[in-house]
Amino acid sequence: MQIDVEDWFCDLETNEWDKKESRVVKSTERILELLKKTNNKATFFILGYVAEKFPALVKKIEKEGHEIASHGYCHKRIDEQTPEEFEDDLKKSIKILEKITKDKIKGYRAPQFTITKKTLWALDVIKKLGLKYDSSIFPVKTPLYGIEDAPLYPYKTKTRNGELLEIPLSIYKMPILKKNIPIAGGFYLRFFPSFFISHAVKKINNSGNSAVLYIHPWDLDFGKPKLKPKSLRKYYSFDASDKSLKWFHYYGLKKAERKFERLLNGFKFTSTEDWINKNSNGTGKRS
Repeated sequence: MQIDVEDWFCDLETNEWDKKESRVVKSTERILELLKKTNNKATFFILGYVAEKFPALVKKIEKEGHEIASHGYCHKRIDEQTPEEFEDDLKKSIKILEKITKDKIKGYRAPQFTITKKTLWALDVIKKLGLKYDSSIFPVKTPLYGIEDAPLYPYKTKTRNGELLEIPLSIYKMPILKKNIPIAGGFYLRFFPSFFISHAVKKINNSGNSAVLYIHPWDLDFGKPKLKPKSLRKYYSFDASDKSLKWFHYYGLKKAERKFERLLNGFKFTSTEDWINKNSNGTGKRS
């Protein structure tokens, strides 16, 4: 289980952030309560901006036995950054998190999964900065992200600075059509019925692999303020209608917490770091 810790407004330009009411602490603490209640562990990919403002939240997550990893600092899509800008952003986030935790940061998650075929250079930077794994590649094709023909399960990939472990997000391969359907969490948790997500997770588990799921704190925040489609449009790099942008952000919020808790009760989840430690070679099926 992976939690992308960012505030509800982090899809906006950064100069808008300090004008908005922060809700990330309360939403993240609710996730912590649910994980504790169901005896599950997770990896928290924390935005450097959030960690800088709320170091006590980072310490609380760590104290409860969860892994702390990086989500970068400013939540800017990688395809809108130069390699130098990306390195500075990631380095800044790692420094903040390691100062708070007094521990080495091992993992990274890109904003909006934007390590694609055009931005594979980012893996070189991630390895250069000493991280052990990345979990940003989604084996699907969407207007926002994805590498449709990427491996479905953890694998080692070569970079200019050595091998890096990639932990891809889970998909469901549709029978007959053989299409990869994203089921890993976030919007997909809010959109698909619980029985379909559970069926997909069971199918992955029955194949001898582990499902990799994620969620944002704001996915469970039914009361989060409404963002104007005009402000959202600045962030997205595809031509979407105002209606579809609002739908993407707000659909299914009312039932999301109940669906999330059902998943936590139905399966046993651990952090990415613990999963790697329990697998002898860090990839593929359990040894």
